[in-house]
Amino acid sequence: MEYNKDIIQNEDLNLDFYSMIRAVLKDWFMILTAGLLGIIVAFFMAEMAYNPEYTTSMTFIVSSKGATSSLSNASAANAMAETFSEVLNSRLLKEKVKDELNLSYMPGTISTTVVAETNLMTLSVSAPSPEDSFKIMKSVLNNYSDITDLVLPNVVLDVLEAPKVPTGPSNPISRRDMMKQYAIYGMISMAFLLAFIDYMRDDIKNEKEVEKKLDTKLFGTIYHEEKNKTIKAKLRNKKRGLLVNDPRTSFMFAENYKKIRTKILYRAKTKDTKVILVTSVMENEGKSTVAVNLAVTFAQKMERVLLIDGDMRRPAAYKILSKKLQKKQEIGEYIKGKSSIQDIISYDRDTNLYLAIGAQAYSNSTEMVSNNQMKEFIQWAKTEFDFIIIDSPPISLMADSEVMAEYADVSLLVVRQSMARTKDINDAIDMMEGGNSHLLGCIFNDVKTGVFTGRKSWGGGYGYGYGNRYNGYGNYGHYGRYGRVKKPSSRKMREKHE
Repeated sequence: MEYNKDIIQNEDLNLDFYSMIRAVLKDWFMILTAGLLGIIVAFFMAEMAYNPEYTTSMTFIVSSKGATSSLSNASAANAMAETFSEVLNSRLLKEKVKDELNLSYMPGTISTTVVAETNLMTLSVSAPSPEDSFKIMKSVLNNYSDITDLVLPNVVLDVLEAPKVPTGPSNPISRRDMMKQYAIYGMISMAFLLAFIDYMRDDIKNEKEVEKKLDTKLFGTIYHEEKNKTIKAKLRNKKRGLLVNDPRTSFMFAENYKKIRTKILYRAKTKDTKVILVTSVMENEGKSTVAVNLAVTFAQKMERVLLIDGDMRRPAAYKILSKKLQKKQEIGEYIKGKSSIQDIISYDRDTNLYLAIGAQAYSNSTEMVSNNQMKEFIQWAKTEFDFIIIDSPPISLMADSEVMAEYADVSLLVVRQSMARTKDINDAIDMMEGGNSHLLGCIFNDVKTGVFTGRKSWGGGYGYGYGNRYNGYGNYGHYGRYGRVKKPSSRKMREKHE
């Protein structure tokens, strides 16, 4: 089924505000970085772009010659003050000031202010230095009469407040306030940018988008569940796997997997369904934890369930189950012809699972899974076990999944919320549907329906921290405790190992 981006863009998809908030909170360090960048910008602007100005002022009483009182006619005096203000701002006066001070340009500005309904006028001069400001003011006082006598011969100026050399800039800035302001601007801008990027990113943000954007159906949902639920556990940051038979996981966590198991068993009644392949598009989507928990869930109902770690490049099942392996117990060594079935198959009493897993990474994994030894091993396992769960590598990294899909009856694609792009997922779906196994649908994993947590529980992740002494799943190297598995040919085999 061909992916059509134009059709998807025309779909009526709701804006997922929770997803945008999660994206912002997830990249909090970028918001903090933007705030620090704002502080740096503010610092350099304060040091390099800031131009201090120094202002000196003096106040006049404007009156007419012969008047008995400067305030005898306030209205007329006010009009005269306004006219005089225009004279002081004239180009002719400024030219006289430049000539007297022997300047090629006016280094400052001259401004006047008339107090409303009075004959009071304030003359101010601003310049880059206090000396220039005071010199210009003195020059204005020396030359203004040459111009005003021609324009306003009857004006008399009485100095009410003499000018002084300014002791500080008239346009001070608060570096601390400026840095705070720019830090806030930077963080807010980055938060909006992250939210916009999340909105524009074409991935799967909620269950509704699974149905509308993907070329397969939603087979099951695993909601997010915290691994460390207490403050003490969070501080210790214990790395452990999330397993359905761990009493610390929630009830709904196990129920999510049981629903998936029920759907598969219902299909198995009418169609041949014994080998189930679990894969994903990318790393860190949770496919290994989904595969292990699905196997454990089946083992709670079935006598014989085999878990195969088919990810030869980056095995993870042994971490989830907290196992240690000797080299001859590696499934990869069996494929290479260096170990026997009895060496690699073991029974784990705590999970009721039979295991064929590994811990060693093989660079030639594609050639290994294509080997007839792997095909024959799975064909043999189909005659000995009720169900076989295969943890397969991510599709985008290598061709192993495409090869192993030929050995499986059905397959499941794990899609983690807000991870892989829709186009890449649909490309993987097309590849899987073109293989021998039937694609049941996708497992929507690690789903959060709120800002911080999910509605129910989640399914872990590929490459997450797994296993510790609290898990209680035993040690893979202690096979003497259960005995050696030669060939699991009967239902009494599990009792034998106990």
